[in-house]
Amino acid sequence: MMPETGKTQRTSKGSGVKAVNARKPVVSAPAALIDIADTLYRTAAASCSEHRRYADLVERAASDVEQRSARSSVRGCDEALEEAADLYELACLEESNHADDTWWHRANMVWGAAKEYLRHQVSSNKLTRGGAGHGLAELMELSIEYKLEASALLRMRHTIESYKDARPELS
Repeated sequence: MMPETGKTQRTSKGSGVKAVNARKPVVSAPAALIDIADTLYRTAAASCSEHRRYADLVERAASDVEQRSARSSVRGCDEALEEAADLYELACLEESNHADDTWWHRANMVWGAAKEYLRHQVSSNKLTRGGAGHGLAELMELSIEYKLEASALLRMRHTIESYKDARPELS
């Protein structure tokens, strides 16, 4: 399965969605698809790592300053992840002669997991900032969305491990 062109993009603060007509990544001619897939892998791995770090800080009830710093790192990694996923998507549209390569199929899995995670994150953020108060139905919906986001993050962690297995030279 080859990625399709996305229809949405996060705003600069990650709090909403806007049309992609804004800024689209450009694939440079010498950039090979495998290099872009490796970038997607590294960016997804960094995002997962920063999420784990932030969760650990929350669990330990670390200082607000340290948690704020970790949240900022998470946002930065997630924004980079979105850019890398969009770049990979565009690169696949340009170069699609890797159907027999294991790394390509696994990179597509990373791409799909990243897009799913980012979609759930946008949805969670929208529900969180949705209004003045939350009734029981809204809280249940938010709880489900958070669980879906966490599940998508876990799936992304598994797909990056699978990609790393196909590209051991990345270790």
